[in-house]
Amino acid sequence: MINSISAIIIEDEKDAQEFLVSILQKNFPNIAIEGLYDNVKDGIKNIQVIEPELVFMDIELTDGSGFDILDNLTNHNFEIIFISAHSEYLKKSLEYHAFNYITKPFEPKKLSTVINRYVQLKERLFSKQKYILLREFMTDSKLFLNTGSEHVVIHLKDVVKCVADGNYCHFHMIQKSSYMVSEPLKYYEDLLEKKGFFRANRSTLVNINHIHSIYKKEAIILNTKEKIRVSVRTRSNLAKLIKNFT
Repeated sequence: MINSISAIIIEDEKDAQEFLVSILQKNFPNIAIEGLYDNVKDGIKNIQVIEPELVFMDIELTDGSGFDILDNLTNHNFEIIFISAHSEYLKKSLEYHAFNYITKPFEPKKLSTVINRYVQLKERLFSKQKYILLREFMTDSKLFLNTGSEHVVIHLKDVVKCVADGNYCHFHMIQKSSYMVSEPLKYYEDLLEKKGFFRANRSTLVNINHIHSIYKKEAIILNTKEKIRVSVRTRSNLAKLIKNFT
């Protein structure tokens, strides 16, 4: 059994606040709710005072947004579970490395699944660095891809690799489909580097979850049997990756 998890809730709708509290108290007695807040100012102040481990946060608040809270904190040493009625903020939430994003109205089962995933990952904690790596590549995050004609929602766990093509990028999926998007690979490297993706070489990002083996620290063998060359400049990073998961 893990130790108590300190948490706060930042939500400006009273009914949603009470509903969330009731679910947590009923199903997760190890989560200690340290405070309830409904605005940006109080959110910033009390995160700094309480230093919670977990923050449940609405995005649209009475005096701003949840993103304003994060932008005004110099340190971000807690996990965020966004709970919002607005699905259009999902892509931006990934840029803030949120643990998860739940849209309202939500079922207790959905919230319980997300929290259980967090608890299970924490129980596996061997070191802070390993925990971060495990959390990032196992979190079931979503991403909006702008293909030009539409925005396609994908699960990051289904992405095998991302391949550069000039100022474009190809997302190769586990279902053997692919999407071409009008953003360079660097854009997605910055967005996904803490989501379990490894830059193997100048043109390829690899999803760690789809690595089958590593050959002499020179090549990555994917579950698809494809071999991805590891450039000389990234081999030291690959060595660190191997060490952290050994």
